[in-house]
Amino acid sequence: MEREVILLTGPPLNGRDEYITQALAGVDEKEYNYYHVFDYIREVGKERGVKITRKNVLDFAISHQDIMNEIRDEAFERIRQEIDKSNRKFHLVSTPSLFRWGSGSVIGFTLSNLKLLKPDRVIIVLDDVLSVRRRIINDPEWFERFGMDPDNIKLTTLVMWREDAINHVKTLVHELKKEGINVRYILQFGIRHPPEVFLDLIFREKEKPLVYLSYPMTGHEEEYYHRVRDFYTKLSQHFAVLDPGALDDWWVVAEYDGQVNQNPEIKKIRIKHLLDGDAVEELDREDIEQATDILRRQLVERDFNLVNVSKAVAVYHYAEGVSAGVISEMAEAYRTFAAIYLYYPFKRRPSPFMEFYGMQNPSRRTMFKDEDEMIRAMVEEKEYWTKA
Repeated sequence: MEREVILLTGPPLNGRDEYITQALAGVDEKEYNYYHVFDYIREVGKERGVKITRKNVLDFAISHQDIMNEIRDEAFERIRQEIDKSNRKFHLVSTPSLFRWGSGSVIGFTLSNLKLLKPDRVIIVLDDVLSVRRRIINDPEWFERFGMDPDNIKLTTLVMWREDAINHVKTLVHELKKEGINVRYILQFGIRHPPEVFLDLIFREKEKPLVYLSYPMTGHEEEYYHRVRDFYTKLSQHFAVLDPGALDDWWVVAEYDGQVNQNPEIKKIRIKHLLDGDAVEELDREDIEQATDILRRQLVERDFNLVNVSKAVAVYHYAEGVSAGVISEMAEAYRTFAAIYLYYPFKRRPSPFMEFYGMQNPSRRTMFKDEDEMIRAMVEEKEYWTKA
């Protein structure tokens, strides 16, 4: 039977298993198997007389690396055996990627583990850094590790956790390909995507191919963002739509810029949480400054990653001003031979570069002035651009 193995990974405390569990709640369990690697590690450890818990796993893994490596390898072997015996098509394997703590590091999987697993796809599940920080504060075991002091939880630490996790995946997948094992793609997936999008991504890739939604993201009125959300909802009826706004760290930087401009001597930056608008975080100015350079680079790399895995890019440019980000994403899509569909409803001509890239779709339409017409064209031409 044809089986598909999907590795779900990422940095710690990004809400990976909680999000996946919620998304899978309405899916028939006969469609898939879900393997939480830590459950297997705990089981193997128990058989060897080692009690591994959520609280002690980091210290144990760092201080007893050889034993932990043996236990982890055995856990992956058992998962592989279960996959081989299963008559289900989809096999979701969830584990952290790489995590540095103190003077050591905990490796979620090695090259030999991946050679055994042979993942068809790798999805790196990510949350914004302020939500990760809040998750630590609300978790007694983790908060204790930071001395029960929020000031000890630095954004710089959290963005480096993300950096390490992503680089670990990229390095090992590159080595896998040299071994002749083809991973179709690595996808950096923000957990602010609706669960239905995750299910489309996992189970309905052929029926609903990946499409990246590109749009100017900053400096607009509320009505603009409502239009973008409505368009996203309509587009999602036909495609698995990847949204760069599903992982939004930029508002931390924007708040920093605004408050520093008002008061150049400010030491603490007060930031309301994006999702609930009530909780206020007070962050060290210096910490945000150190994290910002990494966040800016991660933002560009993540958006280009989403473009690269997508079969088409839908540009929703309900703004007359040129967006450097949108133009860059269109150029990246052009480089990777993805179809590009441009919605631009204004009489004024757009940038000639935008106009040129907007010609890169099967119908050779420069741009669409009606968003529903553009979606219809994408649906009608789907068989052409999904084969590219």
